[in-house]
Amino acid sequence: MDWIIACGALSLGLLIGALVGWYVNEAKQINHKVLSLAVWVLAGGIVLGLFRFLSAGDVAAREIWLYPVGLLIGFVAVTILELQYYDYYGKKRPQKADSASGPKSH
Repeated sequence: MDWIIACGALSLGLLIGALVGWYVNEAKQINHKVLSLAVWVLAGGIVLGLFRFLSAGDVAAREIWLYPVGLLIGFVAVTILELQYYDYYGKKRPQKADSASGPKSH
């Protein structure tokens, strides 16, 4: 396995997946514009064909499957982080007080 190609494909997938997840979560309304942009970016599997075209022979064919894995991980991670700090309507969730510090009395 060529680790440079594997790390590059995974990193690119993480970046693109995180950006699409952030964009979809920040949209005020899910309409055809948001969905079509997300589908076009995520369906950009043309990058896989480009990796294969630029690689010498069939060597890189084993590592580029990490690109869609990175897309999925990036999208899910940003969605989970977004839902942890913001509710469904985009309002910031109240943060829980530290239980280790105990009650504050003045």
